[in-house]
Amino acid sequence: MATEVGSSMIARRIETALVVDDCSVVRMLDTKLLSILGLKVSSAKDGVEAIAMYEAGEGNFDLIVMDLEMPRMNGIEISIFLLTNLSYIVSFQATTELRAMGVDCMIIGATACDDVSRRQRFMEAGLDRLFNKPLTIANLQSYLN
Repeated sequence: MATEVGSSMIARRIETALVVDDCSVVRMLDTKLLSILGLKVSSAKDGVEAIAMYEAGEGNFDLIVMDLEMPRMNGIEISIFLLTNLSYIVSFQATTELRAMGVDCMIIGATACDDVSRRQRFMEAGLDRLFNKPLTIANLQSYLN
């Protein structure tokens, strides 16, 4: 089944993914899931690193899986960091900043947060879909097909 899913995703030109999460275990698991689905996967430990990849020309991904809550530039707060040079941001601007940079690939959010207003702000930042953690092959498959 994973082969079929991977093949259909490649047919839709979803071949590469970036996993952005501060937890190394989650990055490893999400990377494995996406690899099983046939994608070539890179990772970043936070929004700062993800944006740096795009600025360095290393960010041509078809899909980004973005965590909501990370200690440095999580889900939406990158623009505040860029404007004020703060070292710790408590919300989610990475998605907003990536969209502002012209990144038009699919961005999927992943979170264990149950705060409805934070989840809504994350969606409004430019997500295509928001999933509860942990991601599963079934929920990725349902969205990507």
